[in-house]
Amino acid sequence: MSHAAAAPRLRIEIFEDATVASFVDERIVDDIVIQAVGEQLYHLVERDGHTRLLLNFAEVKFMASAVIAKLFTLHKKIKAAHGKLKFCCIDPDLRVVFKITGLDKMVEIYDDEQSALDSF
Repeated sequence: MSHAAAAPRLRIEIFEDATVASFVDERIVDDIVIQAVGEQLYHLVERDGHTRLLLNFAEVKFMASAVIAKLFTLHKKIKAAHGKLKFCCIDPDLRVVFKITGLDKMVEIYDDEQSALDSF
């Protein structure tokens, strides 16, 4: 297993109403990293039981479309667990991708972390 996959791709903070997962990578483009991001997100829901999840994209400037597929799957998993998934701090350039794919219609997007947390 390569070091890139083993390294945590998310910074996790647990608040009263929700769990915040902040991406640590500026670019999420390598297959290994995308795979690791997906696994770490899914583990939060399936293994650790975090069903009220806020993803913070503040660090992310660029990501491959494969990441969107992981987010769709995450959305399904959280929905199945009767939870809530929200996003915040998405770079305007990235936001276009969320719009094109329709992910912005499925998941509420907030400009900042605090207003997103307040909405849970």
